Amino acid sequence: MTEPAQLALVPGLNNTRAVFDGVLAALPAAVQATVLDNPPLETVEAIAAAHLGALPERFWLAGFSFGGYVALAMLEQAPERVQGIALLCTAPFADSPAAAQKRIAALQAVAQGRYFEMVEAATANTLHPDSLTNAALLQARQAMVRDYGPGRYAAHVRATAARPDRARLLDGGRPTLVLAGSHDQLFTPDALATYAARIPGAQQRVVGPAGHLAPMEQPQAVARALALWMGVAG
Repeated sequence: MTEPAQLALVPGLNNTRAVFDGVLAALPAAVQATVLDNPPLETVEAIAAAHLGALPERFWLAGFSFGGYVALAMLEQAPERVQGIALLCTAPFADSPAAAQKRIAALQAVAQGRYFEMVEAATANTLHPDSLTNAALLQARQAMVRDYGPGRYAAHVRATAARPDRARLLDGGRPTLVLAGSHDQLFTPDALATYAARIPGAQQRVVGPAGHLAPMEQPQAVARALALWMGVAG
């Protein structure tokens, strides 16, 4: 009997495991997925080390948004264990100076008790317009943000700001997937296509209609892309 493909899924900023609920439900039975929960640590390297201790010896690895930064740190720490890497609505580069300033402003907002207000204000820039009328999706996102909380957010913003550029790791040495949401304003399809084109043999996928929260907005399409990348029949 063929062993199931082992898949590790890493959530993003303001996300718990729930961000992948729909993807899990849509994955083929031949995939055994583990959804990791990012602990409130202040470097992606520390989060990566914690995750590696909870995973099988060999696995496929997919990171969404902030989870992509963590996934790349995992790849750097244990390249021999990672069968393939999928970057979902994310990029391998370090922060620009402008992005670093935004991180500082976000930490100030958290310190002033405005975390939930800040996340709510970003909704329109995070989701596709169609998703803004999806009551079930909005409720699920709100519940996830409450469970995630400001303390974990602050730790992960610091981890994001401190991360190095890891584009050099994407050398085509293993199956690579770069996936974008069709209307993602944070990691646009054009921007992701530009860096994906530099990775030998990389698969590129755009799912939609979706904003940045593609795993919740288009879970079946994301699951199909992951299955194709792993070479698993759906």
